[in-house]
Amino acid sequence: MTDVRLVRFLDAIEDGLQIWTADGRVLYINPATFHQFGLPLDTKLRRCGDLLTCCVDMEGNPLQRGEFSICALAEAGGANSESLLRVRTGKAQDRWLRIHAYEQKGALENNLPGGIISTSIDVTRFIEQQSSLQRQAQYDALTRLPNRLLFADRLQQALATALRRHEMLAVCMMDLDGFKPINDTLGHKAGDRLLQEIAYRLESALRADDTAARLGGDEFALLLGGLRGANECEQVLNRVLQDIARPLVIDGRSVSVTASIGVSLFPGDVKDPDQLLRHADQAMYKAKEAGKGCFRIFDPTVANKMRASQVLLKKIQEALDKGQFLLFYQPKVDCRQGKVIGFEALVRWQHPVLGLRSPGEFLPLIEQDDAVIGLGEWVITEALAQIERWQAVGIALPVSVNIAARQFLRGNFGLRLGQLLAEQPPERVRLLEIEIVETAVLEDINAVSRLIQRYRAQGVKFDLDDFGTGYSSLVHLKRLAVDALKIDQTFVRDMLDDPGDLTIVQGVINLASAFHLGVVAEGVEDIEHVLTLLELGCDVMQGYGIARPMPADRVVDWVCNFRPDPRWRMAEMPFPNRTDFDLLLAKVVHRYWYQQVLAAARNPAPEAVWPELDAQKCRLAHWYADSGIAKYTGRPELVRFDIAHREMHRLAQALQESLLAGTGVPEDLLAELGKTENDLLLALDACQHLHVTI
Repeated sequence: MTDVRLVRFLDAIEDGLQIWTADGRVLYINPATFHQFGLPLDTKLRRCGDLLTCCVDMEGNPLQRGEFSICALAEAGGANSESLLRVRTGKAQDRWLRIHAYEQKGALENNLPGGIISTSIDVTRFIEQQSSLQRQAQYDALTRLPNRLLFADRLQQALATALRRHEMLAVCMMDLDGFKPINDTLGHKAGDRLLQEIAYRLESALRADDTAARLGGDEFALLLGGLRGANECEQVLNRVLQDIARPLVIDGRSVSVTASIGVSLFPGDVKDPDQLLRHADQAMYKAKEAGKGCFRIFDPTVANKMRASQVLLKKIQEALDKGQFLLFYQPKVDCRQGKVIGFEALVRWQHPVLGLRSPGEFLPLIEQDDAVIGLGEWVITEALAQIERWQAVGIALPVSVNIAARQFLRGNFGLRLGQLLAEQPPERVRLLEIEIVETAVLEDINAVSRLIQRYRAQGVKFDLDDFGTGYSSLVHLKRLAVDALKIDQTFVRDMLDDPGDLTIVQGVINLASAFHLGVVAEGVEDIEHVLTLLELGCDVMQGYGIARPMPADRVVDWVCNFRPDPRWRMAEMPFPNRTDFDLLLAKVVHRYWYQQVLAAARNPAPEAVWPELDAQKCRLAHWYADSGIAKYTGRPELVRFDIAHREMHRLAQALQESLLAGTGVPEDLLAELGKTENDLLLALDACQHLHVTI
């Protein structure tokens, strides 16, 4: 470099410029190079490798001196080569190195370049901007978790890895339970802080190679790879659920949420990423229906049934368009006063080929589909029209309609109900009752409460249906301000045989009384149900023991000809005291015990399960020693009970001994046991009716 003007020009260039001999010795390095590579200007650089001692690759790994030199790059890249290097000068800075080989005399004969010219450009800001754009495209700005786009990419890679390694992969959809009320009450900033904390807890609870992503709102996705089995997946998810449920303090207030998680497993399920996510979403909805704060694993057999039912779903929609649905009406009767107080509208499908179909044959197929929303709106419209027709003939009785959880949660129910009611006069609106299932109410208690208050002001009544099957707290019940609780029919039907169900029925009745709510018992099948419910304090009932659902054209005649059953007056107490309920419970306990004895006798195997056969230890003995003696001591009815009770246990013990001895089922003992059981019940019935005079 002898041209002074050229040297001055090269020294002034802002980009780095380096000239080397073919074997890598330094010919010229401009000042910008020393600055870019963090070297003092007086640094003695003799060979190309000396310049790269302060560099690492983009992964942060030291460069291999022999393999990563200017000469090596020139040889590998031919006439031209490019590399991106990272220079450590206090902080990471990125340099784009371009290498160009030029020829000299004799170079071609030795198959080597005659010399090398390289330039280095500072691309730090460009790389940072590129990384920032990549983060924005692939990561959620609020939580710093991967977003939907990056999650989809990682899912594709995880599926390929699982296929190659024959490992299990879990794809999870997660939705927070109770986030919206916190967001509405404390504000969006508090909601954002909650989401950030949830993201932190997710990353802490998951394993190092797992992925947590935020898809939007309070919806997250999890990717669990390399699983040794479903048990390992369950362990991880239980840890996630526990961590999320821990309370946290926001603006001085302790708040808490839970999560509902749906899981699809591969292999076992499909290998299509979108299908896996859809199946996980369906399983998540099942987790919410199960009470929230839990996870559910998608069952592929359910998917097969769903695919098989797609044709039926289409036919159901066609049936709605063609007017093939109709409403039957089941009476609600106040059995204490002996009068009809309303009807529940129950949908039926008049199939052109199969005939009349009950709701159990088609509603379960559409309860997770938007078809249930359209059908639900038709039911409300038809019920209002029927109320109008009955009013025209002088019958003004309320009609209740059931609202499916999906219709209530996803069908913009409040707006649609308002539109339907706007077309009706007030006297017709006041005869409409809405039955909401408890599980739908718990999804968003604030929104439900506001909706109820809004339409109650217009005269619409609201009942909480299937009460006892969900997890409502007393606070929820107070805030909802519904008009009545409906006791789920599964408890009512079995309350005469199952002490637990009887206790639940009594508990719901007491709860309704405490909150000054009405109470309706579903599933009433016979006179014993009626009398027991009346004695427990429940007056309004419906079920086959009262009347079966009937088409609309039979309702008027049924109402005009209705006469209360005279036997309903046998229950004269307006509400039972503690002792009376204990007696009812004692009867149910005995029936349950007797059925267990018969079941064990009919299965004369060593593993047969027998109830308590010691007369002093069974629950009926406890009632006798406590409430029985306290209220009925000295009465002949109680003496008859005591004799029959002891004899029942003696016969049951003899029956067990005979079976264990291998002599078979002694029919004479069974017959005597049945006769004594009847005597015991008659004695308890006699005690039960003593409360009228005692």
